[in-house]
Amino acid sequence: MIGPASDAISFGPFTLAVRERLLLRQGTTVDLGGRAFDILATLAARANEVISKKDLLAHVWPDVTVEEGSLRFHMANLRKALGDGKDGARYIATLKGRGYCFVAPVSRSGGRDDARSEAAASYPQANLPSRLARMVGRTDDTAALSAALAAARFVTIVGTGGVGKTTVAVAAGHHVVDAFAGAVHFVDLGALNDPKLVAPTVASMLGLSLQSDDATSALITYLADKRILLILDTCEHVIDAAADLAARIFASAEKAHILATSREALQVEGEHVYKLAPLAYPPDDLEPTAAVAQAFPATELFLERAAASGARLDLDDSEAGVVAHICRKLDGVPLAIELAAGRVASYGLQKTAMLLDERLALMWPGQRTAPPRQKTFRLLWTGASGCCRSSSAWCFAGLPCSLGIFRLRRRWQ
Repeated sequence: MIGPASDAISFGPFTLAVRERLLLRQGTTVDLGGRAFDILATLAARANEVISKKDLLAHVWPDVTVEEGSLRFHMANLRKALGDGKDGARYIATLKGRGYCFVAPVSRSGGRDDARSEAAASYPQANLPSRLARMVGRTDDTAALSAALAAARFVTIVGTGGVGKTTVAVAAGHHVVDAFAGAVHFVDLGALNDPKLVAPTVASMLGLSLQSDDATSALITYLADKRILLILDTCEHVIDAAADLAARIFASAEKAHILATSREALQVEGEHVYKLAPLAYPPDDLEPTAAVAQAFPATELFLERAAASGARLDLDDSEAGVVAHICRKLDGVPLAIELAAGRVASYGLQKTAMLLDERLALMWPGQRTAPPRQKTFRLLWTGASGCCRSSSAWCFAGLPCSLGIFRLRRRWQ
C-alpha cells in the first residue's frame, strides 16, 4: 500500500501537511476535495517516480471499484488547484500507457511545525500571547469556543470585567492554532481612545502598509482569500467601530474567523454570543468543608493563588468556610479572587475576609505583567443602594459589578 514518506512536503509555493490533510499556498489554505488530496499526497510522497493508474486507484479508492474516468476527473481538479501548466509551473506529468509522475522538486520536513512556519512567513505579525500554564474551571469553555468558531466563524465572548474573557480567548486561540496553520492574530483594543483607530490598528497588526485613508477597505481586500483568526480583545469602549469592522470582515472575507471579547454583544449580522459566567463557588446552603472548597473552581483558584503568593494554608473545615465566604463576596469573578488571594500572605485569611466585610475602599495591586486595566483595582463599598441585585454590594473600580451595572470608574486606575 502506498503511503506518504513524510509528514510535510514542500514544492514551489506549496506546503502539503499530510497528517493535517492541509495544502497551503504561501500560508493560505487551498481547497481540495478528499480524493484530489489523496492523489497529490501519493504522488508527492514518491516524487520523480512513475505511479501507475492501477496503483493510484487502489490507494485513493481502496474499498471501491471505480473507472479511470473518476481518476481523470479528480486529476484535472488537482491540476487546476495547483495552477499546473500556468506561467511555466509544472507539477504532474502524464506518461502515456504508464501512469503519472510528480516532477516538481520537493523537500520533506516534520509536518505541523513546518506548515506553521510556512504560514508565519506570510503572517510575520502573528502575535498570539502565551496562554496560562494552568487555567482553573475554563476547560469546557475553551472547547466550546473552539467548536463555535469552527461552526460559526464569528463569536463574541461576553462577560463582566475581570471574568476572564481575554484569558479564555487566548486559550481558544491556542486550541485552534494548528487549524489556522499559525495564522492567529491578537489585537488588543483596550489601549485605544479613538474609535477611528480600530481598523488601522488591526491593519498594523497584520503588517499592512496603508496607501489610503480607508483602512477598512484595504483590510478587507487583504483578508479576502486568507484563512486567518483575528482575536479582537476589549471591544466595549470602541464597540461601534469594532462591530462595524467585524461585520464587514465576516461578510466579505469568507475564510476569515473572528473571536471578539466585550462586556456587551456587538449586535451585528453573523455574530454568535458566548456568555462567560463567573466561576462557580459553594452556595450558602452547602456545608463548607475542606473537600467542598476544593471541588468548586472559584475556591480552587483562591487556594492556588494564595499558595503561589506565599501563604501557608492548612485548610480545615473552618478555613474552608472563610474561603467560600470570600468567593461568594466576590461573586466568583476570577480577577477579584486572584487579587484577594494575593493578600493572604500579608494579612492572613481571616483579616483578608474582614477587610472585604468592612465598609472601606481597598487598593490591591495585581500582577506586574498584567494589562494596565488589570494591574491595580480599588475595591469600593457601594452600599445596598449601589446595586439593584448584587448581594455583596462591592464593585471594582475600572470594573462593573457581576451584573454589569456599575459604570467604569477610570479615575481610580
